[in-house]
Amino acid sequence: MQRLTAADFDQELLILFDAYVHGGIDRRGFLDRAQKFAVGGVTASMLLASLSPNFAAAQVVPRDDKRIKTEMLTYASPAGHGTMKGYLAMPANAAGKLPGVLVVRAPPEISLNGKPDRLSPGAYRGLTSEARRLGMPIEGHVPLALSPDLVITSGQRLIDH
Repeated sequence: MQRLTAADFDQELLILFDAYVHGGIDRRGFLDRAQKFAVGGVTASMLLASLSPNFAAAQVVPRDDKRIKTEMLTYASPAGHGTMKGYLAMPANAAGKLPGVLVVRAPPEISLNGKPDRLSPGAYRGLTSEARRLGMPIEGHVPLALSPDLVITSGQRLIDH
């Protein structure tokens, strides 16, 4: 079965799903309100399954792809806070300076949905400050502990979930 995209769903349903994903409504509230979009033998539960990410299908590039070189790095924190670990991926035949992407991941036991929802405001400020210093854009999921004011003033230009 072909995976549906956002264009396949009513915008009101997508807004409702966004509220569910970010904790604005619970599962039952989503299912109750999504029922009006369930037509032609489709149930609200089927809509939820269609909208939910399929993390198993997310791998686009195999680990052994010869076009990329990957490694796990351990390096000293620039602010002197011990060591950090990171996963580095780059084109296998790269030369010169390359753009970068910083992926921040909280330990799985902190967040049930796999997103760093409990990243502290102090840690967020530190990450965004370093990203700005390096000229990296700040985009992605906004942890629940952060206020919209902090996110805006930190320079996050794209919010996703």
